[in-house]
Amino acid sequence: MNELIVQTTAGQVEGAALPGLTRWLGIPYARAKRLGAPSTVDPWPDVSPAKQFGKQCPQQYGDKVRPEVLEGPEFGEDCLCLNIWAPHTGSQGANPVMVWIHGGAFMAGSTNPYDASALAREGDIVVVSINYRVGVLGFVNFGEALGLPSIPSNLGLRDQIAALEWIRDNIAAFGGDPDRVTICGQSAGSMSVSLLMLSPKARGLFHGAIMQSGAVSLIHSRERSIEDARRFAELLDLDQSGFDQLATMDLSRLIEAQVAIGKELKNAIPAAPWYDGDLLPASLEAAQAHDAAPVPLLAGATHDEMRLFELMPGDILPTKWPDLEALLHSQLPQDQAERVVAAYPRNRRGKTALATDMHFAMPTRNFAERHSRTQPTWFYRFDYAHPIAAAAHGLDLTVFWPFSGLKMAIVRGGPASGRRKALGERMRAHVAHFVRHGTPGKDWPAYTPEHRMVRLYNLEDGLAENPDAERFAAWAGRDVSPGVVRG
Repeated sequence: MNELIVQTTAGQVEGAALPGLTRWLGIPYARAKRLGAPSTVDPWPDVSPAKQFGKQCPQQYGDKVRPEVLEGPEFGEDCLCLNIWAPHTGSQGANPVMVWIHGGAFMAGSTNPYDASALAREGDIVVVSINYRVGVLGFVNFGEALGLPSIPSNLGLRDQIAALEWIRDNIAAFGGDPDRVTICGQSAGSMSVSLLMLSPKARGLFHGAIMQSGAVSLIHSRERSIEDARRFAELLDLDQSGFDQLATMDLSRLIEAQVAIGKELKNAIPAAPWYDGDLLPASLEAAQAHDAAPVPLLAGATHDEMRLFELMPGDILPTKWPDLEALLHSQLPQDQAERVVAAYPRNRRGKTALATDMHFAMPTRNFAERHSRTQPTWFYRFDYAHPIAAAAHGLDLTVFWPFSGLKMAIVRGGPASGRRKALGERMRAHVAHFVRHGTPGKDWPAYTPEHRMVRLYNLEDGLAENPDAERFAAWAGRDVSPGVVRG
């Protein structure tokens, strides 16, 4: 498959030839008015160039609002676009597809930093990356808070589902197989994957799932989402004509409100998916009891996820002993909360380990544990450590995506060593094998309730059965969530 001009359901797009593959950038998969559901793209008559990334969805940068950026050409509300990398091998419809869902705490991020050329070429798979609405435009419950049923819930997730529907209808023309689609994401993208696995609206749109650092536990409760949305309404001076105000309000005011609420909150984010009882189950407990999509799952987390947040300014998530213990005691039985705390040494490393398990590692593993009872499941832990950041949240991205524009100041360094490059190649090979065959390879035993085998990614990989067994036993399959109550 190496044709540059491809016919989609809305019109023709022209990509660019790269060594061993063809790339199409910035293809619109849906359109949406502000706070409206995604809908079909209007057809275009001529061949549309697809050689540059599309616009990034409006978002904040740290704790600041930068109107000059929001108003620049790289950002815009017409941001529902995707990118495709297709190798020059196979016949039409022959190659399996991986869909990449970016992270960013549901408040930021885009597809632009991720170059999938190596993954597509080495793995002989089609890779698609998607943008979706984030922050105040994608994950604030204005509909219920303001009594406006015309505003659907969880717009950012609805965007992701719309992208999967576009892939189902169009990917064969790009050399992809619509019946072999694997969704994959990191951080908020990984949490999105877990939510798509639980959503009846997404059933049948994918056939495998990869979760990198995150599961359902950081999602907000319905009550919390309404409370936060009402605070948005207060800051924005919304009245009974709230929808009209929101639809016409200057974009910078919306982002300013998001930044302001983020500063008010402690150990929480102001906009995130919530359990709505429609697109998603009605609560965290319902999500944990709900049968996920019956597809193979590859999941994992980094060894020191929360080291990143300890080094960052602000309080996005709890990282201090008193806050961690308070959250445990608020959501777990007293005796279990004490067992969990006792499983970690009372020092900095123990605190990092407890926070890592609370927010990322245990929710991801608990999800995999439940899934492994009925579906093929594999699990990993990323142990490769940076001298300062250790195996922090996101460090695996800098290894897995070797030619990306990712800029993580605390983890980037000089040229990657040959052994680090080899680690990235192994990781991409496992992912590509999973996308192609539903298993990461014969050298990786499955994770089951009887044999909890975990691959330990490092400069030299290892395998371990039930690592951190005492900590895993203390959690006993329970998750806690800072999104249940307002910080």
